[in-house]
Amino acid sequence: MAAKKDTTKSTSETRPENYIPQKGNKATLTLADFSDDNLFGELRRRGYHGTLQYSKTINV
Repeated sequence: MAAKKDTTKSTSETRPENYIPQKGNKATLTLADFSDDNLFGELRRRGYHGTLQYSKTINV
């Protein structure tokens, strides 16, 4: 039988030796960060053709 070949790449193969990661904060986005028009537009671009309805809830 033939020996199994390891198909995973090591980090040194995927990044150059002089790689420097970017400094700064990584953003964590939520749905609240986008406007309704942006969300609806993205759904349409991704092929959603159903009915989209906007509703607003107010808690007092």
